[in-house]
Amino acid sequence: MKDRPSSPVPSGRLSRFLELGAAASQMALGGAAEKMRRLAQKAEAGLPSVLLTADNARILAMRLSHLRGAAMKVGQMLSLEGDSVLPKEFARALDILRSSAHRMPEAQLRSVLVTELGKDWQARFEAFDFSPLASASIGQVHAARTKDGRDVVLKIQYPGVASSIDSDVDNLRSLLAFSRLLPGDLDLDALADEVKKELRREVDYTQELASLLRYRELLRSQPGVWIPDGLPEHSTARVLCLERASGQQLLGWAETAGQAERNRVAEVLVRVVLQEVFGMGYCQTDPNPANYLFDAERGRVVLLDFGAARPVPAGITELYRAATRALIERDRALLAEVYRTMGTILGDDTPAAQLLVSMGFEVAEIFDDAPYDFAASTLAPRMRDRGMALIPHRKDLRPPAPEFVFFQRKITGTYLLLRQLRAVLNLRPILAAAGLP
Repeated sequence: MKDRPSSPVPSGRLSRFLELGAAASQMALGGAAEKMRRLAQKAEAGLPSVLLTADNARILAMRLSHLRGAAMKVGQMLSLEGDSVLPKEFARALDILRSSAHRMPEAQLRSVLVTELGKDWQARFEAFDFSPLASASIGQVHAARTKDGRDVVLKIQYPGVASSIDSDVDNLRSLLAFSRLLPGDLDLDALADEVKKELRREVDYTQELASLLRYRELLRSQPGVWIPDGLPEHSTARVLCLERASGQQLLGWAETAGQAERNRVAEVLVRVVLQEVFGMGYCQTDPNPANYLFDAERGRVVLLDFGAARPVPAGITELYRAATRALIERDRALLAEVYRTMGTILGDDTPAAQLLVSMGFEVAEIFDDAPYDFAASTLAPRMRDRGMALIPHRKDLRPPAPEFVFFQRKITGTYLLLRQLRAVLNLRPILAAAGLP
C-alpha cells in the first residue's frame, strides 16, 4: 500500500464539489478534443458520446479515487456493470475503482482514531501498522494486535464521508447526466435516492458489525465459507475491528489455480447467493471482487465487508424464484410477468417486450443441464447486440424499479466473478439442491 498515493480526504462539501467540478471541466476539454478528432476523421456516425472516452474515464477514476466516499462508491457500482452498459474502453479504465483509492496521510488517520477511540487509543493495542493493508471508497484497513494477542484489522472510515453522502450523490448525478454516461431513460432521481439509502447503511459501522455477526450465524453451516469475527469493544460507528483473515485476493489466487479448484470455489459462491436470496432472506449486495479472499491453507472462501447487507423482501425472493423457473422452462408468459412486476414493461404484446423476453432466453442457456464454460461464453456480446435492437423501442421500456437494483447488482456481479474465475459449472444440480425452480 505504500506505493498508493497519499492525499488528505476532502471533507468539506465545497472542496468535494470543486473536485467533481474539476472532473467535469477536464472531461469537457477531453470531449472537445475528441469531437475535433472525429470531425477530422469523419468518424462521428454511430459512435458513443465524445465524453465517453478512455481518457475521460481515467480522469473520472483519478478524481473519484482522490475524493473517496460516496462519489467513489458510485463509480465502483458503474465499474461493476462492465462493458454491458459502458463503452469497453470506459469500463476498463474505471476498473481501478474496484480496489484502489488514495490513502489518508498519517496525521489525518491519527485524528480519526482519536475522535473515535479516544486520546489513549494506542493503549488498546500491542501493535498498530500505520501503513494500510487496503484503501477503498469508504475507508481504509490497518493491521493491529490487541493487548490480549489477537491479530485484528481495523476498518477506519474517512472523515466527512457520512456527512457528504447527499451532496456527493447529487453532484455526481449531475456529472453523469452531463456526460450522458447512463441510459437516457433511467430515472436518475429514484436511483440516486436508493444509492443514498444504501450508502447511509454502509457508513454505519455499528450496523455493519451487526450484519457481520448475523451472517456468521446464518452461514455457519455453509461449507467452504468463513467470515471473520467482530470485536465490538474496539469498534464504533466509524471504526470496525475484526479478527484478521488469512488468504489472498480471490482473483489473484485464481490466476494460478487449477480448473477443478476454480470450479469448486465458483460453486461455493453460487451456493452462497442462493442461500442469501432463497434461504436466509439476507443479502450482501456488493459483489466487488475485493470483498472475497481465498484461504488456500484451509480451502475456504473468506467473505468480507457487510456494509451493503440488507434483508431480501419475500416478494423479491418469489420474483427471482419465478424468473428462475421461467428461464429453465423457457416459459414466455411467466418471464413477461416477471418483467411486468419489475416495472420494465407495461404489457407483453409490444415488440420491446418480445425482444426483452428473447434476451432473457439468451441468459437461460446458463441454466441448461450441462457444464457451462463462463469464460468461453459469448453471452455478453450477444446481449449487447440484442440491446442495440431494443434502442428503437425504448419508449415502451422502463428501468427496473429501484428496489431491484442492488439485488440485480449482486446477481450480475456474481456472474462476472464466475467469468473471471474461468469456471465451468453445471448450475442445474446446484439449483435443485437449493429447491429451485
